[in-house]
Amino acid sequence: MTVQWDELRVAYEEWRSQRDKYDRWMTDIAAGKPYDKSALQRDLEELDALHKVFLQKARPFVHPRS
Repeated sequence: MTVQWDELRVAYEEWRSQRDKYDRWMTDIAAGKPYDKSALQRDLEELDALHKVFLQKARPFVHPRS
């Protein structure tokens, strides 16, 4: 595979692992468990940042140069 593909895969895995953490947050909140709102906010900001990196790494595959 190419370096670009490897970078895309790493970015996806990092985003996915954080998304799994978010899913656990939502499950706990839906179950009525207490939670730290500031910690949730930080995790959401990190999830957003990782998603932006993933989208940037995916760009060459979606919009190839002519």
